[in-house]
Amino acid sequence: MNAAGLRQFAVFALVGVVNTGVYYGVYALLLGWLPYLAAHALAYGVGVTGSFLLNSCVTLRTRPTWRAFVRYPLSGAAGLLGSGVLLHLAVSRLGMDEHLAAIAAGVLATPLTFLVARWAILSGARRTVTEPASSE
Repeated sequence: MNAAGLRQFAVFALVGVVNTGVYYGVYALLLGWLPYLAAHALAYGVGVTGSFLLNSCVTLRTRPTWRAFVRYPLSGAAGLLGSGVLLHLAVSRLGMDEHLAAIAAGVLATPLTFLVARWAILSGARRTVTEPASSE
């Protein structure tokens, strides 16, 4: 991966940390008014939307589009599937502790999640924010 790709990956990881905090903050706030599953669903929606916008504008420096927004949840699905497979293999084949294996699987699945998120956002992009408008 080149320097730009490494920068994007580092920012993507940082956005993930921020997004986790936003999710939990919204979830905790909503628990005062809503049942926990409703609070989770709404907080998750806020988190996915915020993550998409931050990763579009900050990480990949691209204008968000509806097409990219619709594709973006595929990155979460890829992360869930990838980390699930790694978790299963670590516990069942390597005999790792379930707690440690979950952390390791999440970390190891992050590059897959990043690649799918980058594909989802950039394949739906029209023009990058840093790219000057064409005068043709």
